[in-house]
Amino acid sequence: MQVALLAIIAASVLVEKTEHFDRDPGWESYNNRMEVKEQQTLTQDFGYSPQTRAVGGRITRASKLAYYAAKLTPRTLNDRLSASGAFTFSATTGGGGLFVGWFNDQQPETARPTSSLGMNFDTEKSGARLAVRLINANNESCGHFVTHYIPGKFRPTPLRAGVRYQWTLDYDPAGAGGNGQFVYTLTGHDKDKDPIDGRIVVDLPSSFRQTGATFTRFGIANMRKAGGTPTFWLNDLTLDGKQHDFKTDPQWEGVGNHENYFEDNPRGVQNFGYSSTSHAGGKPGEIGGVVWRGRYATYGDRVGPFTLDQPLVARGRVAFTGADPDSDAFFGWFHSGSKDQKQDERTGYINFVGIAIGGPTRVGHYFAPQLWTAKGEKAHVEKAPVLRPDGKPHEWILSYDPAANDGRGAVTVTLDKETVTLNLRDKVRVQGAQLDRFGLFASHNGGSKVKIWFDDLTYTAQKVTQ
Repeated sequence: MQVALLAIIAASVLVEKTEHFDRDPGWESYNNRMEVKEQQTLTQDFGYSPQTRAVGGRITRASKLAYYAAKLTPRTLNDRLSASGAFTFSATTGGGGLFVGWFNDQQPETARPTSSLGMNFDTEKSGARLAVRLINANNESCGHFVTHYIPGKFRPTPLRAGVRYQWTLDYDPAGAGGNGQFVYTLTGHDKDKDPIDGRIVVDLPSSFRQTGATFTRFGIANMRKAGGTPTFWLNDLTLDGKQHDFKTDPQWEGVGNHENYFEDNPRGVQNFGYSSTSHAGGKPGEIGGVVWRGRYATYGDRVGPFTLDQPLVARGRVAFTGADPDSDAFFGWFHSGSKDQKQDERTGYINFVGIAIGGPTRVGHYFAPQLWTAKGEKAHVEKAPVLRPDGKPHEWILSYDPAANDGRGAVTVTLDKETVTLNLRDKVRVQGAQLDRFGLFASHNGGSKVKIWFDDLTYTAQKVTQ
């Protein structure tokens, strides 16, 4: 097989292929358009309740934004913010999620609200988890878990239905040496049994105040990924010194908070490929869509075969219209046979040269060079240009040069005017890689979704000469 591959490569020349997607290119697909077997009916039913003298109700985690909140004179990270109150869950369900705090009413398609400061709840049948977070206008996050949490290992739900919890949240722009600081307290829990930190102090990174956040609402909003429906109540609220006892209707603004509808973006359902849209700019026609982390799926052009001995170049435009935490996607050259290989979750896949779109919650999503060899060794960078879910077109360039880095090879990515290079370590390139497709694919690791679009692509392909 290796001899046949080398013979094909020897009988071919590298060419640059351009695709504007003014029509369906007929690229090869695998798992990228998954059928929704049964539509899920969702119910949002929360707001003011005169019976409980509280605001809240049944809050469903769903892709469509829903909230019930007080309108505010816009506040920023240069203002002091203060709130306190009490909350109670009367019921919890698996996969639920909601937010309570300050936020902006204009939201991109992200699972957690951007330009927000407050309490982030996740629920299971056994109870709820809680983190307090600030997410700035660039979707960068800082904060801390109030209930103890180790991803993949320790995920308790110590907040119990029927228990009344009291809380305070104060933000001081002069704290942490002028970077800003918020302090959160929680009481009402069993300190001897529940793994809960009753007081959290978070210093903002210096860049957060520079990036900024604008808050136009305070209240309750759903998390935006299909999930469960806990029942939650907020009362005895004091907001910036003003008391809200909810003896009468506060006349807060409600958006999507009393609705029944079908979920149009079910969890884990891949939906990407050719589209007649134009998110990435230019004329109608592009590729992309909803890419979930959790089930291997691809959409790519038949190119190659290539190895790590040949130079590769690609460029085009990208638009990022939605991004959840714990989500990623991959774009570049890969191997069609990877779908049949058992993948190693520690390293990822095999046979890939391209761009990884993903990163930690505190950053958002890097637009980073990455390479996986035929043996599954992963080469990557720690930092890269950040792709924001701003919905705007961005120019990018990707190149792989086998002669760079003293012959060890290097992958370089430029996003707009920011560039990063991945220099391969010794003996990485010699492990080789087989590449025969160019396009977009989804990771196998469980997680959430991104919405991403590519257009006006130029990329290395091969032309067989005999």
